[in-house]
Amino acid sequence: MKNIVRLMFVFSIGFVVLFVVPWVMYWFYIRLEPSVQAGLVSERGSFWVMVLPITIYGTMLVGLRYTARVSMPISLSIMSLVILGIGWTGVLTLGISRIQAIPVPLSQDKIFSLGEPGLLLSQTDTSEVFLSDPHKPQSPQVISVQDKPLVYEPVPHADALSGIRGMSLSPFRINAPAALQGISHDLASTATQLNTRLNQGFIPFIIYVGGLMVLLSSLRVIFTLGAWPLANLCIGMVVFRGVLALEALLNTPRIQSDLYSLVGERIPKPLLGSLLLYLLGLFLILYTVVFQLVKSRSFR
Repeated sequence: MKNIVRLMFVFSIGFVVLFVVPWVMYWFYIRLEPSVQAGLVSERGSFWVMVLPITIYGTMLVGLRYTARVSMPISLSIMSLVILGIGWTGVLTLGISRIQAIPVPLSQDKIFSLGEPGLLLSQTDTSEVFLSDPHKPQSPQVISVQDKPLVYEPVPHADALSGIRGMSLSPFRINAPAALQGISHDLASTATQLNTRLNQGFIPFIIYVGGLMVLLSSLRVIFTLGAWPLANLCIGMVVFRGVLALEALLNTPRIQSDLYSLVGERIPKPLLGSLLLYLLGLFLILYTVVFQLVKSRSFR
């Protein structure tokens, strides 16, 4: 019982810290980089959805590491982490969903200092690339919508900066290392899935989060593979990176379409991704049970 209370404390502190730190870094970045405008974050506070995948993956990693350190039974640790993860995510979502808007100071002068040609603005499945100076109202641009051909507009039908508050800024050329670019892309993919399901309703959102929690918590056995805890933690971080990439892959339109064609209409398409996460998590839990049985018999 004492370990469960401590796990609740560690998980809660980790969840809050990992959720707050990106916000603090974001505001400091805005202050240090005047060219990056806070108004480009959705007024409805969609930035928190982008932070949520980092919070989930990081907190589950901390929670699994703690349960391994105190030698908590695997079944109990998995159950506790799934409940804590769903609970904290659900409470956070219900709380932030009550906020209609996040006040962000934005002046017209700052809007016209966005950047240079090649500026990319993206919102969900729609991207807009400015081919000339972004501050020019009639700047030629290319509109990209998922599953549709590219649309070139030499003279935009509307103001090029209209709707800019609902679009997030991302550089057209990224100079970051390829590994960081891959992680950022996969985290953005997870955030998109969370946002999509949240728009469908709170229940689909929690179902998807539950599947992700089950999959991540099922990796508890990794933290008991070796006698060196630091090595187990490093292996766990690598495996978590693989899970993040796998989640992004399973949520691609091509994979979703292929899987949906296999199951037909027996499973609703919005629930297909969540079901895959549950199945993978349950398979790993079953493997853990078998692994523990074999390990216990080998020491007899």
